[in-house]
Amino acid sequence: MTTDNPFQCTEHGKANAAYICEHLAMNPEQQWYCDYPSEDNPWPDAWCELCDTEFQKEGEWNEKNDNFLKIKMICNHCYELFHAKSIECIKEGVIESWAQMVSECHQQLCTRQELLDGQFGLSKHKRWDYDQQTGLLTFSNNGVPAVISNIEMIGSISTASDTWLWSWANFHILPDVRAQIVAAREFGEKKGFPRLTVPKWQADEIDGWEVSAIAACILDAKGVYRVPTEKGFLFMAMTDIRFAT
Repeated sequence: MTTDNPFQCTEHGKANAAYICEHLAMNPEQQWYCDYPSEDNPWPDAWCELCDTEFQKEGEWNEKNDNFLKIKMICNHCYELFHAKSIECIKEGVIESWAQMVSECHQQLCTRQELLDGQFGLSKHKRWDYDQQTGLLTFSNNGVPAVISNIEMIGSISTASDTWLWSWANFHILPDVRAQIVAAREFGEKKGFPRLTVPKWQADEIDGWEVSAIAACILDAKGVYRVPTEKGFLFMAMTDIRFAT
């Protein structure tokens, strides 16, 4: 991960530098135009719709339009806080579609969770363990595996910062267990649902269950399992499940 661009923030102290246009700095509650984060570029340069109009005229930033773009350097923590505010930029008609999506996926997940527990008795097993390298979640009793599920990491809730972080933007998670969840982001792009496309935003456990339910529907997962972490919860989709043999 690129962390070799130091910046001293008046609020957050020593951090990494990130770059956004002055319009986003003044009003982050609007659509952001930027690449998705990558391990090499976790805080990609971002600009607003007004700046993007100028960008599209040339297809790039060059000597004809770069005078229009006024860049502001901020720290990576401010970048994430500002970007998180953009989830409020959602069209009125889309708000209703989002609410309906949440409701439908919640009901579907509840049904699937009940079927899973009824068939595999997940809540009755003494122990669970997950392994990112194998992509497996194992339920066991007295050291004997009972149920095994393939998993895809959906995202995590931090109770320290009260934020949701999508696994496709969490580079501490191995690529093999966060490759499929990109489908949720792509669905969010198509439908205009910023909570599926903004990497990190203010959230609580209920929000975590809501977006996990939507992700489970998109992935056609068998269910969702939530495990505690040191500072929150990790949500994973159970994509296939069976009794251990």
